[in-house]
Amino acid sequence: MRGLLILLLFSTSLQAQVVVQLVGEDHQKAIQGAEVIFTNSTGQRLVTISDREGKARCGFRPPVFIQGSHIRFIPINDTVRISNTKIVMKVSTLALDEVVVTGQFAPQSAKNSVYKVRTIDRTQLQAQGANTLQDVLMNQLNIRFGRDNALGTSGIRIQGISGQNVKVLIDGVPMIGRSGVANEIDINQINVNTIERIEIVEGPMAVNFGADALAGVINIITRKGGTSKLSAELILQEETVEDNYSLFDEGVHNAGLTIGGKPSDRIFVQAEARINRFGGWIGDESRFTDRNRQWYPKTQHFGGGLVRYEKDDFSIHYRMDYLNESISNLGSINDVDADTEPFSSDQEFNSDRWMHQLQAELKAGSWLLNPVLSFTDYKRATEAFTTFLESDLEINRREIQNTYYKTLFFRNTASTNRFDWGSLQLGTDASFDRGGGSTLSDGEKEAVDIAFFASAEIKLGEKIALRPGIRYGYNSLYSSEPAPSLNVKYNISEATQVRFGYGRGFRVPSLRELYHEFIDANHNIIGNSELTPEYSHNINADVTQSFKKLTLSLSGFYNHINDQITFFTPQESNAATTYLNLEEFRSTGATINAAWSSAGWRINSGATYIGRYQRLNDEVASVPGFVFNWEANTNIRYRFSATNTTISAFYKFNGSLRDYRLTDPDGDGEFTPELQGIDSFHLMDLTISQAISNSLGITLGARNLFNVTAVDNNFSSGGAHSSSAGSTSVGYGTSYFFRLNYQFKSNN
Repeated sequence: MRGLLILLLFSTSLQAQVVVQLVGEDHQKAIQGAEVIFTNSTGQRLVTISDREGKARCGFRPPVFIQGSHIRFIPINDTVRISNTKIVMKVSTLALDEVVVTGQFAPQSAKNSVYKVRTIDRTQLQAQGANTLQDVLMNQLNIRFGRDNALGTSGIRIQGISGQNVKVLIDGVPMIGRSGVANEIDINQINVNTIERIEIVEGPMAVNFGADALAGVINIITRKGGTSKLSAELILQEETVEDNYSLFDEGVHNAGLTIGGKPSDRIFVQAEARINRFGGWIGDESRFTDRNRQWYPKTQHFGGGLVRYEKDDFSIHYRMDYLNESISNLGSINDVDADTEPFSSDQEFNSDRWMHQLQAELKAGSWLLNPVLSFTDYKRATEAFTTFLESDLEINRREIQNTYYKTLFFRNTASTNRFDWGSLQLGTDASFDRGGGSTLSDGEKEAVDIAFFASAEIKLGEKIALRPGIRYGYNSLYSSEPAPSLNVKYNISEATQVRFGYGRGFRVPSLRELYHEFIDANHNIIGNSELTPEYSHNINADVTQSFKKLTLSLSGFYNHINDQITFFTPQESNAATTYLNLEEFRSTGATINAAWSSAGWRINSGATYIGRYQRLNDEVASVPGFVFNWEANTNIRYRFSATNTTISAFYKFNGSLRDYRLTDPDGDGEFTPELQGIDSFHLMDLTISQAISNSLGITLGARNLFNVTAVDNNFSSGGAHSSSAGSTSVGYGTSYFFRLNYQFKSNN
């Protein structure tokens, strides 16, 4: 009986792991020393080496995506769905494909995905010495940023469409906390130290991720630990702001610590903490002073943690992320009264966000279930106070404005590949939103959105894959309409793939767009409760050709949005900015990209040509046509294997960005469209990374080598420190940074 029990326990443990055996096509000989990367559907990775029998093992339950590489063989990329699998490798030296999970039924290579997915891995994040997500994305094609210096927020635009139509996800869970004039997620409120990689899918993903995913999805996949009993990582970074730096105040000061480990074979825990302090930037000295700065000082505190449990065909993890952000708007000095100590009237913009996630994976027969539950609590408040400068005394601190948003989100997908023709996914998600505070009109507001979606991946032979999908739901404020999509992938050959996609989008106005009121010295924003939903169509296509060391791709897109929600700022200084529906908006563009890798080199270069058209309303004559702009980039990385040194360069040309705006040149209430926008500019960063040991590394870098601070514009009006008539703030000039990265791992 004892022996039988041991045998049963042993067999159970074998079923709980995946074992792959790699053999060569030449007489089926075992391949020893191949690197094998296992990735489960949550993005967790395990790297191992095949043994004498060609076997590699991991404790994940199937299905698991594997990548295998060896100097003599073509890298393999496949999804393993059973515990023991033999895989034949062919002789070659092609590069390893990236594995992606965004929008997939199961992890798979980017090459095999029906969607065109861009991946930014942790190696690039470290090479860039990124402090913020904007540092990471600002050199990517089809992505542009706008900044509101008075709020310290950064908005994003993809395919010429502004950020309210860009879905930002953390491990597949939507972020909330839209801010700024344009109702966008502030991507700089994300802790970059926790990022394992970023996946970007351009074009509509409404079937999978809902209404805000018209322009695309940015999925931030966090680090979820490894196999060590105990691990720790310390990151310290110091950076100048232009030529300003001091140890505690001026410049950028960044410190982060991550500690994780496995107290048992089935449990992993992790804790994270980070502080990011930006001392601000004076900027235009003719307009700003040492206190009233063009870019306000900002301090961010991040915290978080993860607990994961795995057993056989079941895993569950809880993740928490916390943000506290404080932006200081220091007023001008008031010293006109000789009998009174000099003082100033100051403000602080404070944000707090708690984000909780509970995700699980389990198998039910041939179905893989992935339920997700999250709750986000976001608050932004403005506090005013008086500071006496000689005594450094602060009095009369009071909260003058506040806004809060609370969102409960649920999602569950059920996927199966049991059918001969392919795979099927069924899903549902629900979002319960509540907003309130002094900046929302008429008190607390609520919105409920519940949707059901289904998609299938149909294989037509070895070359063609079809992915139809549809989403339909209920919204408590507006009537909903179905959002269908169809994606097609055709493998002309092993080296040539063609993709085509169509998607229909439907987005209802957010609580902020409907009811938000934000009035202070820099803003006068009023929501519009008469807004109507957006309706859109998107078509995209691309062709990819792979050679031994070079990959070329050509892609194009077309977006057509009716009743797009945007904001309108009248020319009158006392008139409020509000949201309105554009009658018609279109964007189109084409991108060419080349990626080349050989030995220590990795080069990626491309260019895109994007056009936008907007029909403002029936009462104003239509604009003449599309307005186009160029973008181009080149990223170069070279690694000296002898010294373990990596040199990286990141360059992007941002062409002039213009579109038509309503203006009233005569002040008689007769509005006409006028072409307005900003001029072109160049950005370039250069970094050098040196590995001192297996545990210690340093990076030296220079940002914004062209010393760009502001670019000319022809706006008739501006505000909020961001885009005044004549110039638009873009950067704070050339800066330099030093980064230290220390890692510790122990299995004792």
